[in-house]
Amino acid sequence: MEEKSEKASVKISETKDFILNTAITLFAKKGFDGVGVQEICTESKITKPTLYYYFGSKNGLLSAIIEEKGFEFFKILQRSAEYKHDFIGSLTKILENTIQFAIENPDFYRFQCSLNAACFESEAGKIYEPFFCKIQTIFSDFFLNSSNEIGNMKGKELLFSKIFFQTSQAVALEVIQNRLEKTDNMIFSVIHSFVYGVVAG
Repeated sequence: MEEKSEKASVKISETKDFILNTAITLFAKKGFDGVGVQEICTESKITKPTLYYYFGSKNGLLSAIIEEKGFEFFKILQRSAEYKHDFIGSLTKILENTIQFAIENPDFYRFQCSLNAACFESEAGKIYEPFFCKIQTIFSDFFLNSSNEIGNMKGKELLFSKIFFQTSQAVALEVIQNRLEKTDNMIFSVIHSFVYGVVAG
C-alpha cells in the first residue's frame, strides 16, 4: 500500500513538473499574456481540469513557477552576494552564477527578464513583484554592506545596486541569446568597467 502511495506521489510530481516546464517554454516565447490555458493544456497533453487541479488557475501556475524556479535563482544569488569583504570577488561571483543559471535554465531566465520589465499593475506583474523585490533586496543589501569599504559609493548604494542588477541580467541574457560568449575575459571586463564607474563615482 505504501509503495503504491509513493508511486502516485512520484507521478503527481512528474506531471506537475512537466506542466510547469511546458508553461515556462511557452511563456518565454510568447509572454504570459500571449499564452492561454488551452494552449498550455494542449502542449502538456492534459485537460483543463487537470491544470486547475494542480495549480488552480493560470495565475496559480505562474505563482508555482516563481516559487520553484525563482526560489532556486534566489538562493544562488543569496549565496553569491554573501558579504565577505571582497567587493570585486563577490561581484564576479554574482555575475558568473547568474550567467550559469541562465545557461542551465534559458527559458525561465528569458521569461523572468520579461517579467522584470513588466508593468507591476498587470496580473503577472502583481504576482511577480514580491519576488522581484526580494531579488532587489539581495543586491541593495550587498551594496549597502560594501559602502564602508568603497567610500565613493556613499549615498549611491541603491543606484549602483540597481545598475549592477540590470547589468548582470543583460549580460546573462546576451549569453543565452548567443550574442555574447561567456569567457573569463568577458566577465573580467564587465566587472572592472562597472567597478571603475563606482570608484570614479
